[in-house]
Amino acid sequence: MTKMDMIERFYGRNEELERTFAAAEKAGDAAAMDACQDAYQDLLQEVRAEGEAFGDMMRLYSDMKKQGNSHLDLSGTYQEPEKILKTFREFGVTEFTFSSSWSSAIQVAWQFTQLGCKLKGMTEIYGSGRKFMSNEYERIPAFLFSL
Repeated sequence: MTKMDMIERFYGRNEELERTFAAAEKAGDAAAMDACQDAYQDLLQEVRAEGEAFGDMMRLYSDMKKQGNSHLDLSGTYQEPEKILKTFREFGVTEFTFSSSWSSAIQVAWQFTQLGCKLKGMTEIYGSGRKFMSNEYERIPAFLFSL
């Protein structure tokens, strides 16, 4: 099983726990809610046991799925782009988006190219912010890179 397969399985388990918890909450079943919370803590421990890079990838994968994107997106500031690229390569990631709006974003994008990434162009993705009075994520521009 690949590392990304493991991420997908953990994500699936998390989604199932969220559905089960929501149903238990709706039914007012405190025992089932507690069991879900305990199972969630166990899941977190399993993810943590896989290491920091695995946890980072789990977060990026969860964000991608929840926002409805098809690529992992880097939206923050990255002081060590070589570290995230090493992780991407270990996990078999071949493309990613970079939507950071930090003042250093262009320098980080340049570093990605200097570290072997190819800038394929720009695309539009769903960001982390939601539209006003809506559950829809806002569309934002992003660089599309390949490794």
